[in-house]
Amino acid sequence: MAHLDFGLQIEPQYGFSYEGIRGIAEEAERLGFESLWVSDHFFLTPESVETPCLECWTTLAALSRDTKKLRLGAMVSSQSYRNPALAAKMVASVDNVSGGRLNFGVGAGWKEAEYLAYGYPFPPPDTRIRQLNDALEIAKRMWIEERATYEGRYYSIHDVICAPKPIQKPHPPIWIGGTGSFTLKIAARHADAVNFAWTITVPQFKAKLEEFKGYCEARGRNYKGIRKSAGLMITMAEDGDALATKLRERETRANTTYMKYLANQPANLVGTTDQVTARIKEYTALGVDHFILRFHFGEEIEGMRLFNEKVKPQL
Repeated sequence: MAHLDFGLQIEPQYGFSYEGIRGIAEEAERLGFESLWVSDHFFLTPESVETPCLECWTTLAALSRDTKKLRLGAMVSSQSYRNPALAAKMVASVDNVSGGRLNFGVGAGWKEAEYLAYGYPFPPPDTRIRQLNDALEIAKRMWIEERATYEGRYYSIHDVICAPKPIQKPHPPIWIGGTGSFTLKIAARHADAVNFAWTITVPQFKAKLEEFKGYCEARGRNYKGIRKSAGLMITMAEDGDALATKLRERETRANTTYMKYLANQPANLVGTTDQVTARIKEYTALGVDHFILRFHFGEEIEGMRLFNEKVKPQL
């Protein structure tokens, strides 16, 4: 079996302080997690005026100095939120500040409420994905070429200088998140890794990998050379009684803004540690060798410790 890596997802939109994120990162590093990922959002819901939401890339820059071993990345950075040349410059800078520990997780963007609130155009999905292609063409040229020029359908650069270059060569790994067919075609062109989230069923995951393999073959890409990552939102306890207690406690918070938001999100992976282990093995049988774990807000350290103690040794 291929070596398995495990990362942790943090959603600043849930209300984290930076001190809270740093504490989780320090524990993840102590426990031997491979990576820490931060979502790219500006607020939870339009009504969440009291809920803090730290910005993704400034948070990653801070974490790059407060950690020593963790690989860091956005899962995923929205290509729409920053000029693509600026985004490429930011990636190069954070890769340098972190000592070459950055993964460039990127996607087409989806959260319409944020676009409207921040004054960003919100074109149809196919346009946003074509923009993603332009953004990645620009980034790769800026990271590799001494002076970069690119004339795209949506974005262009002219004789751009990007110095210093990223530490990682030829550039930081590009992780593309998303399962739509058009996104998978872009991933077949540019990605070093793909992530399908959150908690997509094993049959659906298998079908998407088969679709992605076809796009890779059509482009002459080595499908096996592109990492496959699963994002799993986990509710877990050591045994059935402890799990039932946790679920009952969670019901008491059903009317909170956070829980109402999650009610519209994909279903959790709910189970005992043995059940979670069995499910992860089903993903690894498909060729998945990287998992990004997302625990409920406030349960990250508890979840990581239980995972490390009871699940990881069985894999």
